[in-house]
Amino acid sequence: MFEFVVKPGKEDAFLSAWPKVTQGIYLFKGSLGSRLHKSEEGKWIAYAQWPSKLVYEQAASIPMNEEYEAQRAAMHEALNLDDTKTLYQMDVEIDYLQRRPFAV
Repeated sequence: MFEFVVKPGKEDAFLSAWPKVTQGIYLFKGSLGSRLHKSEEGKWIAYAQWPSKLVYEQAASIPMNEEYEAQRAAMHEALNLDDTKTLYQMDVEIDYLQRRPFAV
């Protein structure tokens, strides 16, 4: 679970890149997708699901194609990366979310 800190004036760029980056991570790195929330305090909170801890750990070494890497760079440009942080890394104990294929 992550807390993203968006630079002032960069919210639209962040929100535009988010679904594209998520799709790239799904297609190239094997994630099951992610969800982005905005808290009542205005913080951006996200979490991703992975089929296994091993797939998650290996994902960092798997490149995406040029288009998705460009979107990832645009998303990072919109973020204050020094203040963006991992809140939790968790193992699934019970999974009752329903899955459907990513619309590509």
